[in-house]
Amino acid sequence: MKPLNKNRLLKRAAAAVFTLMPLLASASASAFPTKPITLVVPFPPGGGNDQVGRLVGDYLSKELNVPVVVENKGGAGGNIGTAAAARSAPDGYTIAIASNQVVINTSLYSNVGFDLHKDLRPVAMVADVQFLLVSHPSTGLKSVDDILQTVKVKGEQLNHGTPGNGTPQHLSAELFSVLTGAKLTHIPYRGSGPAIADTLGGHIQLAFGTLPAVAPHVQAQSLNAIAVTGTARSLLLPQVPTMAEAGVAGYESSTWYGILAPAKTPDDVVATLTEALKRVTDSAEFRQKLAELGYETRYLNAEEMQSVMNADEAKWARIIKDVGIKIE
Repeated sequence: MKPLNKNRLLKRAAAAVFTLMPLLASASASAFPTKPITLVVPFPPGGGNDQVGRLVGDYLSKELNVPVVVENKGGAGGNIGTAAAARSAPDGYTIAIASNQVVINTSLYSNVGFDLHKDLRPVAMVADVQFLLVSHPSTGLKSVDDILQTVKVKGEQLNHGTPGNGTPQHLSAELFSVLTGAKLTHIPYRGSGPAIADTLGGHIQLAFGTLPAVAPHVQAQSLNAIAVTGTARSLLLPQVPTMAEAGVAGYESSTWYGILAPAKTPDDVVATLTEALKRVTDSAEFRQKLAELGYETRYLNAEEMQSVMNADEAKWARIIKDVGIKIE
């Protein structure tokens, strides 16, 4: 038997490595995760993204047996933190929580710092929260019909406060105006807290607030509940009708929360995260804790979440264009 020369040995070694590469890659993916995962929250601590993100992070850590470290990177309506996550290594070890603000921003800002369709991919949707249209008791407004009578029949102006231009609360009010023909005067604030505080003080007549933010004030009879904005009544305030039940046909608005990953994250890694998040949202304990915060569990897999994102992006783009909202 002739001895193999050096070149032939090198060629055989290279061929062996090439053959093993898919197996090594598969083994690497199946081993995921082996180290801590960073969950980027693109807003400051205390808001909905932070509340849901931290709860999801706690339970995801238990499912994957690795720490999930929450990192708040707020600014520019969530664009700064989301862009940072989009630019991170596509290995599953950096993910981000997102709300529908991420699809709203594509029409709201001239440059968000990332391409939502090319730089990110959905992993799973985990939660949803409705808004509640409330009024100060001094207004005497207790129903949608009261508002329409005041604005459209009597010709009086009504104002509403929101956390700022282009927020889901702002767009919820604009959708109400488009569908009813009752134009409301927008008063933007720097955050939900000041807007709700001025509504409680009677300085603002109406507000679209998240259920966790305004339900306690309704229960204390400090604010009147007019209608919830989702397609079904809230378990938190089951006596309050939906907008559709109150006469606004076709109305639906809420804020969903889901997990995004860099676009080039391997399918196997995304599948591991998606399956883990399914187990998280199936947990009765998780669902109870989420409900205690005022949110509803809403699990959708990556494909289903992408469909919702596409539909919401088109829906809010029309409203933003029609109203002429823009943030530079």
